[in-house]
Amino acid sequence: MDARYSLALLGDFPTVIADEIEAALEERISELGLVLHEDVTLFRGDPRRFRPKFDRCCAALCASINATDEATIEYLIDRRVPLIPVARDPDTFKAEFPGKLGALNGVAMTQGPAILASCLLEASSLIPRQRRVFLSYRRKESTEAALQLYSELCARQYDVFLDTHGILPGEHFQEVLWQRLCDSDVLVYLDSSGYFEGRWTELEFERASLRKLAMLRVGWPRVEATNIHLISGQVQLEDSDFGADRLIQSDALTEILEKIELYRSKSVSIRYRDLVGKLTSSVEAAGGKVLGASSRRGLVVSVKNEEIVVYPELRVPTSESFYEASLEEHSPPVAVIYNEEGIEERTWKAHMQWLGDRLDGHARLVKANAAGHRFQDWY
Repeated sequence: MDARYSLALLGDFPTVIADEIEAALEERISELGLVLHEDVTLFRGDPRRFRPKFDRCCAALCASINATDEATIEYLIDRRVPLIPVARDPDTFKAEFPGKLGALNGVAMTQGPAILASCLLEASSLIPRQRRVFLSYRRKESTEAALQLYSELCARQYDVFLDTHGILPGEHFQEVLWQRLCDSDVLVYLDSSGYFEGRWTELEFERASLRKLAMLRVGWPRVEATNIHLISGQVQLEDSDFGADRLIQSDALTEILEKIELYRSKSVSIRYRDLVGKLTSSVEAAGGKVLGASSRRGLVVSVKNEEIVVYPELRVPTSESFYEASLEEHSPPVAVIYNEEGIEERTWKAHMQWLGDRLDGHARLVKANAAGHRFQDWY
């Protein structure tokens, strides 16, 4: 079977940097349960020799490009291949990319191989572009650190939920709280001495576990870790990791931020397997079967000898989920499947009902556990 994803490092990348990016890609892709050079191809070199199959998910990082390659770059842009310019120096970006690439938002080689690898995985849809984190903490014990992490993560383009910042006046606190938790990839919980004594923090931890989110424990000094079997990993802080202002010092902060990005990839893999497992069980109970992958992100199932294309949505579905599912040329209606556990917000349910009524002939929202039942009378 052909690889479903085609990645590339195009242009004049220094060999050492290209090797480091490839190594970072291999590690991150393995966390998704895939194998680089088998499930995911990686091309390195002249843009004119990069010939991806456009019915696959593809993306490329681009170092400085020769003027003779401009026509190839324009062709790839026209075919909607995501391209990310990578400058040797942020201050010389315009000089390095005078052509079409100069109009695109770029990154710098100095940001390091891990960040560059993440950009490429996001652009190819191997991991979600939106980086969503839920911060769980006791206000009376760790507010300063929570606000610090919120600020640091926002500066790195994460969409961060913090209860004091993420719920507008007049909104239903509990519904919004659980909705945002379901829409996150990683729960970061600040395990201070009274964390599990709080009603809300304990519920946040339990519900994150049910949703199969990656969970990173940030342990306070002299607080013993519990529920180790449920968490993805931890950063154990000592007294020396805090300043006089009760903020986390730079070395420990860097470790926390790096682990959040690492566990984000693992969370995608775990939730995808869980969602597809629920889909498979439901379809098989209805006498059908999952046939395999469609051309890009979708899967093909067969129920009553009818083939249906389904698109797994790991987060809370939105109108964008319907749009992305409709991009490929499959026989409609396609199905957007999701895990309904914990999604309770009434406003969202009303909006999805309204949207579904208008898109029924093109795409339909389906609970993974009920997919087999729905597919028995699909067309």
